[in-house]
Amino acid sequence: MNNAQLRVRIDSLQASHTQDGTLNVSGQCSFKYYDRSGYKVRPLRFQAYGEAAVALNNGGVGAVHVVSGRLNIFKPNDNNPNHQMLLTVERTVVVGGQPTSGYTQVIPVVPAAPVGAAAGVGANISVPIPVASNGKATAEYSEIPF
Repeated sequence: MNNAQLRVRIDSLQASHTQDGTLNVSGQCSFKYYDRSGYKVRPLRFQAYGEAAVALNNGGVGAVHVVSGRLNIFKPNDNNPNHQMLLTVERTVVVGGQPTSGYTQVIPVVPAAPVGAAAGVGANISVPIPVASNGKATAEYSEIPF
């Protein structure tokens, strides 16, 4: 068993579920390496389970990931005359590729003050939440009450 950290591009992707209900993703990826004559691209089979499989599946075909996992190398046999490699992805981070349409924009919700608060019973006062340019709520540390 060899540990490997690679930057890969997903070329093909097949998703299924195990009997436990865990997502199982397998397919073909490719990575770039340097040889004496320059850069070369090598295909590599991969598989992933659980959280890594969800991230790979959400990224889709064409996405670029930085993956960390186990690289298994199998000896040649009668059916496969060359060594075979299988990368079992344990962790992954999407770093580029095609955007998917499955993502939704985060819209901040302004909560109402609880009934019976310091403003009085029945007062309907809303507390604004500062919003950054990326749509996520930000916190002002000077306003934290501790």
